[in-house]
Amino acid sequence: MKKISMILSIGLLAIFLVACGNNDTNEAGGKIFKFGAQTYTDPKLMGQIVKQLIEDQTIHEVEITEDIQATPQVIGALEKEEFDFALMFSGEVYNNYFDDDEIEFTTDAEATMQQAQDLFKEHYGFVWYDTAGFANQYGIAVKEEFAEENNLSTMSDLAPIAANMTMGADSTWREREIDGYGPYREAYGYEFKDVLGMDTSLMYEGISGGDVDVITAYTVDPHVNENNLILLEDDLQFFPPYEGSIVTREDIVEEYPEVAEILDSIVGIISTEEMTELIGEVDLDGRSTAEVAKEFLQEKGLLD
Repeated sequence: MKKISMILSIGLLAIFLVACGNNDTNEAGGKIFKFGAQTYTDPKLMGQIVKQLIEDQTIHEVEITEDIQATPQVIGALEKEEFDFALMFSGEVYNNYFDDDEIEFTTDAEATMQQAQDLFKEHYGFVWYDTAGFANQYGIAVKEEFAEENNLSTMSDLAPIAANMTMGADSTWREREIDGYGPYREAYGYEFKDVLGMDTSLMYEGISGGDVDVITAYTVDPHVNENNLILLEDDLQFFPPYEGSIVTREDIVEEYPEVAEILDSIVGIISTEEMTELIGEVDLDGRSTAEVAKEFLQEKGLLD
């Protein structure tokens, strides 16, 4: 009997120690929040902005988990309280999270944002802040020289030559049901000779080396200018708006009003041009996201 009691005591102690080890508070009594960032640089920069503002103005801390492979993983972790904050994009509302009869597809930025805020609040309990000020959406890019030779300025201009062109596209875009290659082909009325699924870095290498003629690109990607490419105008307004916002849960906003106030102050903080520049400092110049974010906040007068 004593042996059983001892085993039970040891088991309870182990549980207690594990619980203590997972305590999400710091020495000052503040909460240790978690920010989930996808593989791209803009979520990592926004994670640093959230972290540095919260840690500067409160007793709380923020830990950033980087390189989450897919946005649905971030959404799931946020819902399960494994993450507390994330950078999300308004156009994500169209990517199979809700029933078709709940969504009205539009390329209007304000209407898309409102749907994201309303539906993710209703179904997930998220607080989806207004845009931080920048958008990062899909675009179609070609070499400047190629555009000049073929008189290209819009995506519609590709129609006469697309059948002879090879496209490099990120793998997810080829499969997307709302704004992927299939719907794009239907909207613009042409298809490319071949569409190769490629990592982002390989796409830029491919178009620079002549292995592909056209690629998908993100509108804040500094590699577009770095590789002498141009983004063609989406003249049919095919791609939905992807305005970036900080997202958290309702319980965080209710329990930590001082944090909610900081998150609200991030609304409109950074333009698309500014984000492109900051991403370039990280991706092209090799600076850390922490250093770049701190310098940006200091220039804005938000950090000493």
